[in-house]
Amino acid sequence: NTVLDDNKVLTLANGDRILMSGMMKAMFEPENLNNASPATVSRAGIIYVSDVELGWIPLSRSWIQTRREQEGSILQPLFEKYVDKLLWFVRLNCKPAMGGIPWEHVSRDFCYVTTMLVLLDSVLAKSVEVNEVLSEAHYERIVLYCCVWSIGGALELGDRRKFHDGMIELGTNFPEFGEDETVFEYRVNMETTEWEHWASLVPKWEYPVAEEKPKYAQLVIPTLDSVRYEFLLKLVAEVGKASLMVGGPGTAKTTTVDSFVRSFDPELMMSKSITFSSLTTPNIFQFSVEGSVEKRQGRTFGPPGGKKMTIFVDDISMPSMNDWGDQVTNEIVRQLLEQGGMYSLEKPIGDMKFVVDVQYIAAMNTPGGGKNDIPNRLKRHFCIFFTPLPAVAAINNIFGALMTGRFDAGTFDESVCESAQKLVPMTVEVWKKVQAKMLPTPAKFHYLFNMRELSRVFQGVVLAVRDRFSKDADPAVPFGGKVETPQGYLVGLWRHECERVFCDKLTTMEDKGWTVSLINSQIKENFGDEIYKQTSEPIYFVDFLREPVMDDDTGEVVDANPSNYESVESLDMLRVVVDGRQAQFNENSKTLKLELVLFEDALLHMTRISRVLSMDRGSALLVGVGG
Repeated sequence: NTVLDDNKVLTLANGDRILMSGMMKAMFEPENLNNASPATVSRAGIIYVSDVELGWIPLSRSWIQTRREQEGSILQPLFEKYVDKLLWFVRLNCKPAMGGIPWEHVSRDFCYVTTMLVLLDSVLAKSVEVNEVLSEAHYERIVLYCCVWSIGGALELGDRRKFHDGMIELGTNFPEFGEDETVFEYRVNMETTEWEHWASLVPKWEYPVAEEKPKYAQLVIPTLDSVRYEFLLKLVAEVGKASLMVGGPGTAKTTTVDSFVRSFDPELMMSKSITFSSLTTPNIFQFSVEGSVEKRQGRTFGPPGGKKMTIFVDDISMPSMNDWGDQVTNEIVRQLLEQGGMYSLEKPIGDMKFVVDVQYIAAMNTPGGGKNDIPNRLKRHFCIFFTPLPAVAAINNIFGALMTGRFDAGTFDESVCESAQKLVPMTVEVWKKVQAKMLPTPAKFHYLFNMRELSRVFQGVVLAVRDRFSKDADPAVPFGGKVETPQGYLVGLWRHECERVFCDKLTTMEDKGWTVSLINSQIKENFGDEIYKQTSEPIYFVDFLREPVMDDDTGEVVDANPSNYESVESLDMLRVVVDGRQAQFNENSKTLKLELVLFEDALLHMTRISRVLSMDRGSALLVGVGG
């Protein structure tokens, strides 16, 4: 306040006082006056700029002025025909994933139109390059296509159907839609400028049959969604703009970006991934960026070797907010996007460092429900794409392809192959019902069941060694429990994985009992009484039953700890194995001796921990009362 009154003195935190000259003026451009005191407001002249005065039209007109006159004369009427009507339709009938207070509809419209213009820049550049002359119908298709993924790209699945219905009422330049298809299933082919189904870009995926234990985290099955979003990221990147992927946990945001980044030519493009947390500070982000660039000339910095670089900021909304509601860490991200540089924190302190040849992609969870949003001033620099949960049909296709590849007819009996296909809709049904029933509460805040839980069930099923229930399995080796057939073994394995993934997270016996009953009912409903009886008694799976592998010729140990995820015949047998390993450890250890009494609960807890640690990217959080 002393800066604004007649004293014109700026008092710093260290006590220094700086006198401002009569030629110095202060001008503030805040989004609101939430943190301004009455004393501050009274000392400043207030000019209110209404958020509805200008809207999106000046933005589109200034963009059209950068295009050829002939092209602009075609595009301007198309904007007037579609854009405003679609914006109003979304405003009145839909709920955007990043909507609501404090992100008012005008800010949202600005982001939609900015994204549309970026996509138009990229699509038109490619289309004109291939086709020297485009007809008005071609331009109309391109504008509609860009409207779909800018205005409609931030909607949930249910609202996308509404958007489709509203869009086809406005125009006729659309393909013939099949049953349950929407405008989101089609794109404009850059070469022909005709509508084309996205499915034409989905590559065929093959399971690595030769690998007994494939790296599960690296099994990325291309889907319609992943192909769409990779393509959109590419369109945005080609014109040097930034993209933001928004969606719930487990919707493949990070996987999609990783897949897009891996498509780069390493000779021309580098990549760097930065994951934000609630403790990420501006210094951490700035040092991370500065460590990835080198000085080129003067105050200009860029990636080493004259290459370009893509920086992926994951969980960009995670940094905590201060007492005034500011997300300080993201202000330096905004500065980097807006001004193309950062102020030096080393000598000479305060000089601007300009960072060139770097583009940005970010990902964040859908805001709301305790999850942070990002500042509007940062949001406006991104092309925003919302990644909804896949539809049930898409989930069945993803895991159906995985199970078909793993349980092939050449290795397994027909009954096992058919059972493997049945397990996919069964798992989805269990997941959906658990998700609907086991809702998070203050006492059970960890009751979150997203796509990752679904994936972990199949991870355990795929991990199980095939030689225990394949065509070549040794019939003399018992399956465990009451299981008598390979089909029963597979279903018992599935039951075990469902219990580990869903039941182990639950805190009350009532919740666990309900979930076990749900799993049992699915088995009985889909496989009948015989398989149900075989799996009525749980069988347990571990990966430490087998003895070290020795070389027959040299007698050397080839594999000291062979990890084979398989069933154990009984808990008594498991206790014998674990006691033997404990005795072996005590014999080899000179300092630490284990004196563990493994009662049944402790033994079962140990198998659960062992299962998690044996899996790719397996981490466990053990929660319980002390003692």
